[in-house]
Amino acid sequence: MTIEEILTHLKTDDYTFFPREALQAAILQQEAITPHLLDIVGRIATNPQLIDDDDPDSWGFTYALYLLAQFKENRAYPPIVHYFSQLGTEIEALDATGDIVTEDLQRILASVCHGDLSLIKQLIENSNINEYVRGAALEALVVLYNEDQLPRHALIRYFSTLIKDHFEQEEDDYLLTYLACCCDKIYPGELYDVLAVCFKYELIDTFMIDEEDINNTMRMGKESALAQLKNDKHYRYIDNAITDIEWWACFHPDQPVYTPPSTVPSIAYDKAPTKIKLGRNDPCFCGSGKKYKKCCLNG
Repeated sequence: MTIEEILTHLKTDDYTFFPREALQAAILQQEAITPHLLDIVGRIATNPQLIDDDDPDSWGFTYALYLLAQFKENRAYPPIVHYFSQLGTEIEALDATGDIVTEDLQRILASVCHGDLSLIKQLIENSNINEYVRGAALEALVVLYNEDQLPRHALIRYFSTLIKDHFEQEEDDYLLTYLACCCDKIYPGELYDVLAVCFKYELIDTFMIDEEDINNTMRMGKESALAQLKNDKHYRYIDNAITDIEWWACFHPDQPVYTPPSTVPSIAYDKAPTKIKLGRNDPCFCGSGKKYKKCCLNG
């Protein structure tokens, strides 16, 4: 398959078709395809208005992100950060890239940064950036720690500084909640006391994580908690773009998904057991023909 043919298949507007052969060919021709993938990401990062959730360019951008992450392509780091730093603060700003921000952005950032934390920290520390993007940037540090690329003492020191800064400013934004979740992932022992104070003053969203979650991890012990983290694919590099994408529900329209009772709040749907996870851009389970995000996700 030629480079032109690969790119044509990747820029499809059929979100039910998984271009396996094109992705396989791209991986086999990594050196030749990389400049083209960088061009896609750079062009969209400079002109984010070029894509929306129904535009074939958004799929080309999506596949480029995962391939460049698998390639550990450092040149992709600045434009990727630039694109996601421009998203608006409202949740609808995530629509153009589907579930990437909430599912894999942390892995993408960690895979392409080559140990350079500067741009990741810029995302974290800028309160004008979408809170989900900031959360993903925080989780990217957990990925780097889990991949033995970031020393524990440096991560603990940075998390401690962020928590204390937010506490002193009495900010109850979602960054503190994401911080608590990240601390829990890496075993919260060194930060237990400061987290307890944040819970006391209700600065953490206890729907996402509460004191009992932290205490459960403490009882588990550091060794067991870190062993569990090692086996969590959400906190590992992207090493195979195909296996990380092929399971998406949009590529399996005939397979059943969990149908939540009408009495369950929509925000809890992702926590329910599913055979195939229902993403924001997947057809809604109710049969309306609309995408989940435009139907029962906000119902």
